[in-house]
Amino acid sequence: MRLKDKVAIVTGGGQGLGRGISLQFVREGATVAIAQRTQEKLAQTKADIEELGGAVLSMEVDVGQPDQVKALVDATVDRFGGLDILVNNAGVGHWIPVDEVAETDYDRLMDTNLKGLWMGCHHAVPHLKARGGGAIINISSVHGIQGGEANTVYAATKGGIIGVTKALSAELSTFNIRTNTISPGAIDVSGALQNCLDRIKPEHHDEFLQLFADKYNPGSKYFQPLETIGQPQDIAWCAVYLASDEARFVTGQNIAVDGGVTTYLSNGPLEGARHDKREALKEELEAWIAAH
Repeated sequence: MRLKDKVAIVTGGGQGLGRGISLQFVREGATVAIAQRTQEKLAQTKADIEELGGAVLSMEVDVGQPDQVKALVDATVDRFGGLDILVNNAGVGHWIPVDEVAETDYDRLMDTNLKGLWMGCHHAVPHLKARGGGAIINISSVHGIQGGEANTVYAATKGGIIGVTKALSAELSTFNIRTNTISPGAIDVSGALQNCLDRIKPEHHDEFLQLFADKYNPGSKYFQPLETIGQPQDIAWCAVYLASDEARFVTGQNIAVDGGVTTYLSNGPLEGARHDKREALKEELEAWIAAH
């Protein structure tokens, strides 16, 4: 087991990427504290961890509230005797044109995505030092590398995460604390396919599923080179590597787990053509759903 006897905190650990990371950590021998804003999303992941035979602490936490972040770290150390791994995964996003973003939206994203991450590090680092080292894994996004349309605030927070990670690496390496970032691309965490099915009459479900697989899948060639959509497990395996001793010589890095999409984003003309094709497909998809 690659994480045997390690203690980890995973924020946003009740769903999506955080759930995938938490479950894989447990399979690799770690003890995990998971945090989420709502108990409902924590309950199933907690039950699944216990079914795997893992020890787990689950807490309702809004990482935008510094006192709650401190309480999470303190409770984890009190329960399990220390801390070896911090995964700052909790985050929120929205896609709103810059001239329509309200200040409250700006503050919410900054508080959750960037300040919450910083506070997690602030409170966890003394405990990692006490263990003689450890690993911090921050979850950014391909939008933190390249940006994107109508997501200026989200991109700012995710780009900031990459910067914080590099600064922490320089500061904490002397304490044997490794700090790295994972930047996911298109990952199937939101149930987008099911949302589409809910808008379509049941008799047309099979037809839509075939169309989705052939044309509208975000993992198609119009979206990313590998022509498949990522799964939470893809991020989880990367997180396991970065948390393990296998990554003992890796710090300050940003790993894009994105199916190659950032290779497109770096090619302006190619990405522009693909963007036009994607927009046309989206319009075609909406028209098909409306008609069925």
